[in-house]
This record gives sequence, structure tokens and C-alpha cells, in this order.
Amino acid sequence: MGKAKKILLCVFVVFAAIAATFFAYSLIEGRSPQAIVIRQAAKSHTITQTKYEQSKQDSTDKSSVEIPKRIKFARPMKEYRMDGMQVFEMATADESKPIILYLHGGGYIHTFSKMHWKMLAEISEATGCGIIAPNYPLLPKHTAREAHALVLKLYRELLKRYPAHRIIIMGDSAGGGFSLALAEEINDLSHPLPRQVILISPWVDITGGDESIEEYDTWLRCEPLRQYGLDWANNLNPHDPMVSPLYGNMKGLPSTDIFVGTWEIFYPDIIKCSEKLKEAGVSVSLHVGFQMGHVYPLYPAPEGKKARKEIAEIINSVKLF
Repeated sequence: MGKAKKILLCVFVVFAAIAATFFAYSLIEGRSPQAIVIRQAAKSHTITQTKYEQSKQDSTDKSSVEIPKRIKFARPMKEYRMDGMQVFEMATADESKPIILYLHGGGYIHTFSKMHWKMLAEISEATGCGIIAPNYPLLPKHTAREAHALVLKLYRELLKRYPAHRIIIMGDSAGGGFSLALAEEINDLSHPLPRQVILISPWVDITGGDESIEEYDTWLRCEPLRQYGLDWANNLNPHDPMVSPLYGNMKGLPSTDIFVGTWEIFYPDIIKCSEKLKEAGVSVSLHVGFQMGHVYPLYPAPEGKKARKEIAEIINSVKLF
């Protein structure tokens, strides 16, 4: 056997051994290899006090974003402005399909990520649903009152074009908390309620988070997140439902599906929120990802794909008429 072949064989054996070890480890852990890799990769993006301080000084213009060119939607995605707020909109496949008002996560300081767009493209393809995705105002230049006023106005505008029973409000992380707070606000104002609410790892209490789970959560940290939350609240009480919907009036809200991972600091708050919704008489379905991290339905992993399929099934099961 030639020297080059021996080297190639050695390389192959090493990679095969690594792959076998990784596969065995994933079986023990109960998670896919992709999910394990994502969890490790998230460590480089852990929210720290230093990153918080840096973000406060960030003067980047976040009022305009672009959809990554490689992400293709089933139907044309148009863009417009409403009182200066950038809004992306894609029509439904037909009038029997719902329209999703999607509020992105990012700690109220980061705008859409590539994972957001990929998930929305995948779900809209699977369901024929329409998409309304506002690039709402963010920290450090803007706060909750400004964002809520604009998104509530956007919802009212949608009601002029669509019956409420065709609208689904959906969001992840900070956008998940925003989505629940918006639904509560709509209810309190006696506006027509959306047909469904879908929440992915919602941030329901800006003063919350469980520090005992930080060793498992490779992304989120309680203290800097609480500071983001207080900045977002600005002069509001931290327990005001506009920023902490866990403390809002949940009675009369529409059917709600919640996705959460057991390895995220929001897990106990989200469980508490689910129980409070049930106590208020709301129909709630809780989808728990065992040993999954924050916003795991967005992951490019089998667990994320399974969750996205479940979300598509929820949307497809919504009876509009």
C-alpha cells in the first residue's frame, strides 16, 4: 500500500472513530449530534455583561434589514413602511389559509436572524399561510411603549383586510413575550382576537429566569437579560404586562401552543405561564423539548425540524370557517 493511501486510510479511521464516538454520545445524551454541536456552538454567543455594555453603545441602524438572498419564499415577499416601521408581507396561498403576524426574538436588541427567515420560509411552504413580519423598533434607541404602539396599529390595519379568525400571532423568545403581551393588550381593548397564538421559548417575565439552569443553558444568562428587560421597560413597572405578560390578564385569550426546552433559563417561567393560562380557561398545548435549549424549534437539527413540522401541523389544523 502506498504512503498516500495509508495516510488516507488513517484519516478515514480517525474520522470514523470520531463519528462513532459522537453518535454513541448522542444516544447517551438523548439528543441528535446536530443538537449537541449547536449547543456547543452557542457558547460563543453567550449573553454576558460585557456584551450587554457593548450593546448599549451600539448605534447601528436597525430600522432596515434584508432577507438573506439564499432564502426563498414560496410567494413574493413585499416590503413597506408603516409609520417608519419596516414590514415584510407575503400573501397566503389562497383565502382558506391563515396569515401569521410574526414577532422575532433577539432580546429586544437584535433584529431578524437567518434562522428566523429559514423557519418562516419552511412553515409558509408547508402550510400556504401568509406572513406579516414587522421589524419593530429595538434597543438601545427605542423601548416597549414605542414598539407596542406600532405593532398594535399594524394589527388594527390587518383587521381591515382580514377577519380576526384568519390571523395567528406567533413569536420566539423576546418576540414570544411580545406576542403574548400583544394578545393580552388586544383582549383588554376588546379588539377582535386572533385565531391562535404560537409561542416559542417566550420571555414572559423580564425579571425572571432560573439561575440554577444556567449551567445547562449555553446561550442565556439571567443578569444581563434582566438588564436588557429593564432597559426595554424604561419607565414601566417591570411587572407591567406590556413587558412581562406572565402578570397580565389571560382570561379569554385564544388557543395557545407553547414550545420550550428544559435546558433554558426561561423553562420554569414558561411552565408557570402555561399553568396560569390553563387556570384562566385558555386552551393550552405545551410542547417540551427534553434537554433542548432556547428556541430549539429554530435549530437546523432533527429536533428543530420535528418542532417545525408540529408548528406546521398546528397551523394546518386551524379551522378558519
